[in-house]
Amino acid sequence: MELKSMPAFRLGPVFIFLTVTAIACTNRAKLKDSTVYEIDSDTLKCSVEPRYGYRADGKPGRELTFTFRNDYFEGEGKITVKCGRKKESLDVYFSQGPEEFKVLLPAGTGVRSACLADIVIETEERIYKKPLTIPAFRYWEILIYPHSHVDIGYTNTHANVELIHTRNLVNGLELAKRTEDYPQGARYKWNPEVIWPVERYLSKATEEEKQVILDGIRAGYIPLDAGYVNVNTSVAGDEELFEFFRQGQEYEKITGKKIETLVQVDIPGMSWGIVPVAAKLGIKYCFAFNNGFDRVGRSTDQGFKPFWWSDAQGKNKILFLQPGSYNPGALVKGKYFWPKMAGQTDPSKLIEIVRTDHPRGNFIDSYIDQKLPELEEADYYPYDIFPMSWAMADNTPIDADLPEAVRSWNGEYAYPELRIVSATEIMREFDERYGDQIPVLKGDFTEYWTDGTGAAAKQTAQNRASKERLVQTETLWTMLKPGEPAPREEFNKAWWNILMGSEHTWCYMAPSQEPISSDILKTKFAFFDNARDQSLALLAKTLPAVESSNIAVFNNLSWKRDGIVVIPADQAKGFRSVSDATGVKVKSQKLSTGELIFKAEDVPAFGSKKYRLSKEAYISASKLVKDNILDNGIIRVEINPNTGDVSSLTFKGVEFVDQDAKCAINSFRYLIADDKPEKAFAPKEAKISMKENGPLLATLSVKSQAEGCNSLTSEITIYDGQENIDFKNVVDKMAILDKEGLHFGFAFDIDSPAVVADIPWGTMEVEKDQLCSANRNWITLQRWLDISNRERGVTWCPLDAPVFQVGTITANILGAATESAAWIRRLEPSGTIYSWALNNHWHTNFQLSQEGEITFRYRVRPHFNGYDYVAANRFGMEQYQPLVVARVDETFEAGQLMAIDGSPAIHSTVFKTSEDGRSAILRLRSLSDQDEGVCLKWFDRTPASIHTFDMDDDKPMEEIRDQVTIPAKDFVTLRVVW
Repeated sequence: MELKSMPAFRLGPVFIFLTVTAIACTNRAKLKDSTVYEIDSDTLKCSVEPRYGYRADGKPGRELTFTFRNDYFEGEGKITVKCGRKKESLDVYFSQGPEEFKVLLPAGTGVRSACLADIVIETEERIYKKPLTIPAFRYWEILIYPHSHVDIGYTNTHANVELIHTRNLVNGLELAKRTEDYPQGARYKWNPEVIWPVERYLSKATEEEKQVILDGIRAGYIPLDAGYVNVNTSVAGDEELFEFFRQGQEYEKITGKKIETLVQVDIPGMSWGIVPVAAKLGIKYCFAFNNGFDRVGRSTDQGFKPFWWSDAQGKNKILFLQPGSYNPGALVKGKYFWPKMAGQTDPSKLIEIVRTDHPRGNFIDSYIDQKLPELEEADYYPYDIFPMSWAMADNTPIDADLPEAVRSWNGEYAYPELRIVSATEIMREFDERYGDQIPVLKGDFTEYWTDGTGAAAKQTAQNRASKERLVQTETLWTMLKPGEPAPREEFNKAWWNILMGSEHTWCYMAPSQEPISSDILKTKFAFFDNARDQSLALLAKTLPAVESSNIAVFNNLSWKRDGIVVIPADQAKGFRSVSDATGVKVKSQKLSTGELIFKAEDVPAFGSKKYRLSKEAYISASKLVKDNILDNGIIRVEINPNTGDVSSLTFKGVEFVDQDAKCAINSFRYLIADDKPEKAFAPKEAKISMKENGPLLATLSVKSQAEGCNSLTSEITIYDGQENIDFKNVVDKMAILDKEGLHFGFAFDIDSPAVVADIPWGTMEVEKDQLCSANRNWITLQRWLDISNRERGVTWCPLDAPVFQVGTITANILGAATESAAWIRRLEPSGTIYSWALNNHWHTNFQLSQEGEITFRYRVRPHFNGYDYVAANRFGMEQYQPLVVARVDETFEAGQLMAIDGSPAIHSTVFKTSEDGRSAILRLRSLSDQDEGVCLKWFDRTPASIHTFDMDDDKPMEEIRDQVTIPAKDFVTLRVVW
């Protein structure tokens, strides 16, 4: 018999072929539990089916299918299957030609383990006996999550994607109501996947339409999940993650329905920082369907391996499950529909609903016939429940056939039993049935798709600046506008644009197709521009705005600090120096750009200091530049005149550049496609010039020819009396369609260091704190990276480009790279770091090239002794949230709102005023390894009350009187009432 190959994603019934001759039969394959084995036969095929039928006694019985292919058996006969002491018999009549008979095994046979059965086929003339192994097959419950992947702008314009998903809400609700009397399991539910479709619909609906949807949510027809959109969580900031969940919290209040699950679809990996935020908001579960194919690296290794995801201290945890990919429905059924919708910009031609004459056609059979036997054999999956996605693809309509198909299937089979469910129902099943068996893991599930940030480098930098500016402005409002209602709607709009920037989709699926690609990209880029403009407008609204020579410097952070203050050129016009409140000149410098800078010292936490602009020059003979060397007596920087790299960086006389490395410091490297790192191009024809050489700041400028660019300008700056160095690299990028990567190398002479990255609400030590399935080819940080051994180290801040590589250039993987050997399994410690600044490695979803001037800034602070969490974090936060300056009138009095007395490991992340101005939220974070108590000391304004705040229940808890305790490496939220 010729065996035909099976289609993709299909593993059919387990076939046992019995060769029948007049006197004997031959078994040509060794029988193994749960294994496919075959014996050629022209006479008889016996199939052990992966289904349980309904026996006459009402119990489930495994199906055996006997197919007779010739006339070897004739007339009346009987097929008997014996399993231990149980047996099943079927009276049959063998006529001429092929025939098929089905026998249901005795109840309980082969459910938990393989068993041996005896097959007896009898006629008046012949008796045939044969032992047969029945592979194990559980009483599987298939939990089907119907949804449409929300991929905003990937298959269509933003407007059309919104139309599709909001229309799905209406159609899904209608189908759920129509099937509410169906048998349990077949009753329809529509899962919007994220909050965005609901929020978009309700923002434009009539009051009547709103109530219909809200009632559908309350009734359970439309279960809500927690995230606003599918975002790259690794590029998010601390407070951004709270905004990510804010809309879901609001719908909890409106509907009274608790949201317990975060659903993340498509994106491989997730930031560890999601754990404490989700846990404190009462989100118990994370249900994450992987893309399954495109640039997923080793993230699929985590598939079907649920785990309790704990924070570093074990205080906060959520149950995480990645149940394969979201594409089974698209591969077998959606493929007939989604191509007709992709790129169809005429809304009237978009398919509204999928409904066919054959609901069981193109159904789940092939997928579960592949996956269930795999999981039967897997030692990591002892669970009897199998969750799966049912989506027609990205941005597609609902499949109205689903409840009909489920009802029909369950009417025919006892097991696998199918159920249409929500994500929370799936996760609750795992929790309640297997929670104590599921392992606990700690570590970062480092994302794979953050390489996309470098495919739009300018916009990535823009969003990073906007979110930090918003956090600063929140606290400044509380400091400067006591009792005034905060413009919450304006803040929310700005955060909305930031989230839409962090959303994982950037461009059309076929980036070369026009004009749709440019139209979608224009909408996407508008989110970044809007967030920038809105955050700047909010900051301007918060700060004093007067025409005066008096200025104030504001510190929104919770520790006293020094810092270089930059007065913009338009405000500094006509002024040449700065004096303090007593009239004493402070060290100042007028820059070649027209900006005026000075050093502010001891600016109090949550406070301000007053200064005055002067038209008199600050006179000083101090200079920090000589030829190609910058030297302030603490830091000495020498620039290689040939390459423009920093070839020597000494800190207090100790060299920090690894002279044996493949790069130096701030070394531009351009790599074509997937070439080896040693083929990367370095700059050439470097020309060094002095840009600034004053008493406070000195800058050397290096202009070079750089591959892939019209030019490269690097500025290296040091400051009087300060330990840090600033690097500013401006590339004038050519538009290049060929695959390329732009990197900046930093080779520090630090042997066997620990490399610790700042991530939202914690840190992640490279390799040590990464899950096995995490990305190691490139890693994304929030604000800073510390590279230290016991003797010395550096803290490194990439202000604009958050993605880095360890040791060498490892971000040279192109295409889907599915199961590529280039995905790193283990990282070795190294003092060499490469910033992955720009690339076009994706074949979809991102613009094909970038051009024009793009800036990449880095700040480096060498230090002695080992890694100091508090010092690294303070340095990082000060770079992203610098001192703020504004003109004030003569009557302005510098002051301080409050101070945090106690451990320096405790700091504030935000202090934001409520919409009515009567209260504020103060979030305090601990960097300490132990619980720490601190006192809140108030100056300008004393609160009426302070309580710890339960963010899940949205209510005050314990009243704070003298001090508040912050758990080790955790954070608490306080509600301050004035």
